[in-house]
Amino acid sequence: MSRPTPYKGPKVGQEAYDAATGRVGVLQDVCHVDDLIFDHRMSGPRVAFLRPAEGGREWMTDARNVRFPEGAEKYSDVCGEPRWE
Repeated sequence: MSRPTPYKGPKVGQEAYDAATGRVGVLQDVCHVDDLIFDHRMSGPRVAFLRPAEGGREWMTDARNVRFPEGAEKYSDVCGEPRWE
């Protein structure tokens, strides 16, 4: 199976808008559906994992739903450095 074009949305650690739910969260990861070992129930080739910035339950969405929100903030990892740079 051929891989789709590279993901070009928000990066891990950035705020991301999920158009399917209308929620904004911090992007945790984007995975190809073939790399997942559970039933993801997504129609697209990639799954995005997000969580609320204040903490809470992570959710997943089709990566095609993920957009850059206005004024997105960079979130640091535990060492205080942005994870994507």
